[in-house]
Amino acid sequence: MPKLTGNERLIEIIKNKIKQKGDISFRDFMDMALYYPELGYYTSDKSKIGEKGDFFTASELDEAFGALLAKQFAEIFEKLNTDNFKIVEIGAGKGYLAYDILNNLKKNYPKVYENSEYILIEKSPYHIKAQKQLLKDFQNTKWVQDIIDFEDESIEGVIFSNELFDAFPVYLIRKKNNQIWEVFLTLDEEENIIEVEKPARKEILEYLKELNINILEGMTTEVNLDAKDYIQLIGKKLKKGYVITIDYGYPSAELYKYYRMKGTLLCYHKHRYSENYWENVGYQDITSHVNFSALKHYGEKVGLKTIAFTDQAHFLTSLGLMDIFAELQEKGDWQSYERLNRLKTLVLPKGMGEKFKVLIQTKNIDNPKIKGIEILPPQTDRYKL
Repeated sequence: MPKLTGNERLIEIIKNKIKQKGDISFRDFMDMALYYPELGYYTSDKSKIGEKGDFFTASELDEAFGALLAKQFAEIFEKLNTDNFKIVEIGAGKGYLAYDILNNLKKNYPKVYENSEYILIEKSPYHIKAQKQLLKDFQNTKWVQDIIDFEDESIEGVIFSNELFDAFPVYLIRKKNNQIWEVFLTLDEEENIIEVEKPARKEILEYLKELNINILEGMTTEVNLDAKDYIQLIGKKLKKGYVITIDYGYPSAELYKYYRMKGTLLCYHKHRYSENYWENVGYQDITSHVNFSALKHYGEKVGLKTIAFTDQAHFLTSLGLMDIFAELQEKGDWQSYERLNRLKTLVLPKGMGEKFKVLIQTKNIDNPKIKGIEILPPQTDRYKL
């Protein structure tokens, strides 16, 4: 039986919760491991991103990612023609991406910079402190704890996220004897973790039915009900504009294929991945692939219209990444070649370029076409929502 290791204070809290309730869902365990105040992976003051952390993000690799997003947001600004333009970033990490976007808007799109508000949605006190220090020289920045803090239909502009939904806690389910079971956790006499299977809750069965998902016999996989709820919250808060979601994942038909019989849950610790959720509790990231079909389907219920599902390589190329490549090659110095190597990581097939997808949804936009979706990948099953 697995033994919990990691942050001892957090482990004690998790164990006490299990003793108090008899068992807890895997979703609740994952939520506490990642988000318990001050002790969870994302809420602690531990460095998470970059060389000293556990993983890299696109914004960590090069400023071009933020520069191209700034270019896209400037186009959306002109298209919306509103006096109340907001750029809302959900889950801003250390604030590097916000810095690159604001810096590029200030330099290259001063009209957009001066007439828009940049709002960071962040729960981690550690990250808020780092973001405020990094962004102190920019005007019109604001911090909000959650999207729920906005009034309904109060946002005109763009709401975007980069690697947000993959970090939401998920329900772990299993199909046995033609029935869907949910995985719960309890403790044995020596306080080791034991998995307990119970008939899946009604919300999970409704989710699978609504999205026409057929779980194969013997499969263990994830259901992200929090993502379903959150995309609907986003849709309700947006009055007019775009929702841009950048993350790794697939449509339903691809996500639950026979070659993913163990699901997609992975843990990241010091740039190594594992499938052991019980070690390094509070010290390691736990993620799962995003179901983009669910974001499309549930977004439609609140007025979000999906206009494109692409990947990072095609999205950035459409926005002019190759022009940046050409400029760096022309310079020919070693710094430029270093940047070229980093930028290739953003678009390489089988790497971040293909792994990371971009879902673009709109609300109350008559002519929604934007630069970032000019070039689209071949519309295989992996892109059919």
